[in-house]
Amino acid sequence: MGGTSGAARIGCCISGHGFGHATRAIAVMQALVARIEARFEILTSVPAWLFGQSLASPHTLHPMITDVGLVQQHALAEDLPATLEALDRFYPLDEQRIDQAAAALQGCQLVLCDIAPLGIAAAKRAGIPSILVENFTWDWIYAAYAEQWPDFAPHVEGLSALFAQADHHLQASPVCCPMRCDRQVDPVARRPRDPVAIRRRLECGSEQRLILITMGGVGGGKQEIALHSLRERRDLVAVFSGQSREEKFSGNLRFLAQDGPWYHPDLVAAADLVVGKVGYSTVAEAYQAGTAFAYVARRGFRESATLEAFLDSHLLSWKIEECDLQSGLWLDTLPSWSNSRRAVEDRANGADQVADYLIELLGQTHARP
Repeated sequence: MGGTSGAARIGCCISGHGFGHATRAIAVMQALVARIEARFEILTSVPAWLFGQSLASPHTLHPMITDVGLVQQHALAEDLPATLEALDRFYPLDEQRIDQAAAALQGCQLVLCDIAPLGIAAAKRAGIPSILVENFTWDWIYAAYAEQWPDFAPHVEGLSALFAQADHHLQASPVCCPMRCDRQVDPVARRPRDPVAIRRRLECGSEQRLILITMGGVGGGKQEIALHSLRERRDLVAVFSGQSREEKFSGNLRFLAQDGPWYHPDLVAAADLVVGKVGYSTVAEAYQAGTAFAYVARRGFRESATLEAFLDSHLLSWKIEECDLQSGLWLDTLPSWSNSRRAVEDRANGADQVADYLIELLGQTHARP
């Protein structure tokens, strides 16, 4: 995409594990361009359509693998042996990989890293200040597996050293491992655009409840969810986000393609209830909208306990079992949610706080009048 003369140039190195890290970074980019003229050099393996769908500002996507994260069997289960193999191939970071990333960042004034350590190493190589934004880092995630899988231990140590090289460090609530940092910010989320129009486009009647069923951006196996129980509930419209290659409306069911013209924050804000995996971006978007959340626990993933506790404290929320989601029993076990939406007036968005911090680092050279 074309750039703007005199605009601040910001590098963004983003984990390709799911879409949550990318959407968090996009939220910061959206907040930044509301304040200053900026263009972005984005390094990630996340597909281009996500940025095109959410980001109108000038940006160049540099497709590259920036970290390992976790290899998934499917959205709710990790493959630890495969993850270890991938970590052994990727770390220590290859000098050529660092040089390639540093070359893509040339001319940037800052490099925003959403837990991709390659961005920190490449920024250091290019002589550009790096800013780590996280609610967890991969060394903290891997440490939970190290007792049962000792081969994680060297990666915990190596990644801890890499993350410590960031010039600036921001933690985004809900924070998994609070520590001394430059600033802690509120949950970071993209803002909705027009949730009312989304309900019309989904053909949801004024007397019907809208349920959004989402498993985030991690693939690796389709989650089977019983449809017969949903089809019988004509008082509901059930929207399946990102679980179909093509858009399809069938009775009261809506299957939306992942790369279709559906802006996820609008879906969350339009919904009366979100059902699915506990992931940072969906949790943050539900928090901003005040939307109730029926969540499936990810017992093997260390971040989940923090996100679940946050949901239980700040939203109307319930835990449902994966087997009940697959059988349809979850519909019978939900408490009453007729008044499910929580008031969200004056709820702060951490994206604004991160953007303000970046502007402090940039100085006022590029600020709009």
